Amino acid sequence: MNFKKTIVSALSISALAMSISGAASAHEINSAPAEVKNFSISPAHVIKIQDYNLPLKVGETYSVKNNSATRYWTDNQNVADVDQNGLVTAKSKGKATITLFKGTAVFGQVFVTVY
Repeated sequence: MNFKKTIVSALSISALAMSISGAASAHEINSAPAEVKNFSISPAHVIKIQDYNLPLKVGETYSVKNNSATRYWTDNQNVADVDQNGLVTAKSKGKATITLFKGTAVFGQVFVTVY
């Protein structure tokens, strides 16, 4: 254990000595700009934890609750509705996407098909 402490101390002292002598500084090391090419992020790609298909019959309910989700939203209330607790209710035949949010980021999507 003392051997490890000695190595860390020696490295720390060497780094400090180089910095004081002007041989290297954080400013010099980090002064080159980073190059980023064609980089984009959409909310659908930020957090993808819960994605799956969910077939339901008209009148059925199913909980998509996830303790990390802070909000639920449906893109088609006529087909499938979702409450603030993540309970999905199948209302009529068709397709709907239930989106789970964590804050403002998309946490996942559930693809509902009501038949």
